[in-house]
Amino acid sequence: MLTAARLLIASVALVSLAAVPVYPGATLDAAGTKVETAKHPKYPYKVYTTPDSYEKVVAFYKSKGASQSMPISIGNTAQQKMAMFSASDSTIAINWPVDAMDASGKVISKTGTRIAVGS
Repeated sequence: MLTAARLLIASVALVSLAAVPVYPGATLDAAGTKVETAKHPKYPYKVYTTPDSYEKVVAFYKSKGASQSMPISIGNTAQQKMAMFSASDSTIAINWPVDAMDASGKVISKTGTRIAVGS
């Protein structure tokens, strides 16, 4: 019984220490990463974009066990949206809208979602 309890505690600890997953299909925004890391040198961020909806991205992080700390919608018609999450030792900021670009820099969506993951 004691061994089973130790295994359970160890598995919970491993899950809580697991790295924050990158949203599937999101692409790294190198310029955005550089800007955010310059703003927060002690807590570097990696910035990603996706053409997927804000709601879909938020649902993904909720499904991964991230705890939402601050949902915000700005404007009467929700012209801007932002959510903050905490997961393991990371912070996740989700913003909408942004220009989502492919690897070549071509804009593929003007209603994309930005995901900044900081450690």
